[in-house]
Amino acid sequence: MKKREIFDQVVEMMRTDSATKKDIIGADPDIYRQKISDDISEEEFLYHMHCYLASFGILSHVSFFKKNRKALAVRLKRQGDMLYVVEADPATNLQKGDKIIALDGCDIPTLYQEHRSYFTSPTEERQAQEWKYFIHKADRLTVIRANRKEEIRLQKVDQATEDSFEVKQLQPDLVYLKMENFWNEEKIGALYQEAAPLLEQATYLIIDVRVNHGGSDSLYFPLIKYALPEGTSLAEMDLSGSGMEVLYTERNVDLRLALFQEDLKDEHLSEESRQFLLEFIDELQTNRGKGYVVHKEDDSDREYFAGIVGTAKPEKIFVLSDVECGSSGDNFVQIMKDLPKVTVLGRPTMGILDYSNCCFVDFDDYQFMFPTSRNLDLDLGKGMTDKGVEPDVFIPWTPEHLERDVDLEECLKLCIK
Repeated sequence: MKKREIFDQVVEMMRTDSATKKDIIGADPDIYRQKISDDISEEEFLYHMHCYLASFGILSHVSFFKKNRKALAVRLKRQGDMLYVVEADPATNLQKGDKIIALDGCDIPTLYQEHRSYFTSPTEERQAQEWKYFIHKADRLTVIRANRKEEIRLQKVDQATEDSFEVKQLQPDLVYLKMENFWNEEKIGALYQEAAPLLEQATYLIIDVRVNHGGSDSLYFPLIKYALPEGTSLAEMDLSGSGMEVLYTERNVDLRLALFQEDLKDEHLSEESRQFLLEFIDELQTNRGKGYVVHKEDDSDREYFAGIVGTAKPEKIFVLSDVECGSSGDNFVQIMKDLPKVTVLGRPTMGILDYSNCCFVDFDDYQFMFPTSRNLDLDLGKGMTDKGVEPDVFIPWTPEHLERDVDLEECLKLCIK
């Protein structure tokens, strides 16, 4: 398919099938259509596609990318005129703690202004992924390392590490869980199995989702019982949030059905997750072509929530959050924050739940993702885009976090009190 044809189809889907269409128009597509032809390079094509979609202001859930893409093996934080290297594969020639001040001789603020349309979010803390693109393009980086300015050549090393899952007993009465996604059912199931006997005896539980790439809400539900008062069900709790509406177009239904049918083939899928998928499939078939439909709890939802009942242990739960926690991660932090045993510490989450439940469309070597649901909090002026879920205890990120785990230390102080 020709590049301009792909662009035009993406524009059409954003206008007719994306749940954002009720609120966001985006940039004039003619601005980018004039720049796209079959003669431009793949890099230019992807750049213009990204700029067009960035104009909708929706991180992650509206995106166009090359299939089988691999991320640069670097994690970043932007603060003002610098990009701090939070984590890096040594093979990249970058080191944790490096301060990147220029790319190919262009300082960070100037480069940002020159490519402002490429950045989806105006908030610095939500620009890390897009800065990785410019770092990957650069031949020469100017960094401050050990208080000395150096010029280095970046080695383009792809991210090789998988998302991390950990269970640790930090103290006899304190358990620590780390979960970097909510989609790997096999690893999450193993984590719950290992943690269960420890949690039956623990006074304190720390759940670290400072990095969490989302997934399925159903995979964090087994944790909720620990955050409820003993003997109280989730159905009895008054949780914040206005619910959502789902946009059921013919295309959306076809795409979501194909996605769920593929998910059902997963040999590690639990019976509980299988039931969720079958219910989603039934909703899609029932509401096909109806446009926006408000999602309402049915008897099966109420029965499920009534079956999640609080335990005596742990007595107190701390959730560590940060801006790299998004999608189902956002939802997890939001739900946990509303529960009485829980205190959230750290920084606001990514905040991408205003539009979710995404579809994927294949275009030869590329894939396009867009959302099919819309959070009804938007109608009340309570959207979370560029805000995220606010923690109970805000701990600003500083370069000191590169030297020690400031958030965890604050958490441990609260456990001692």
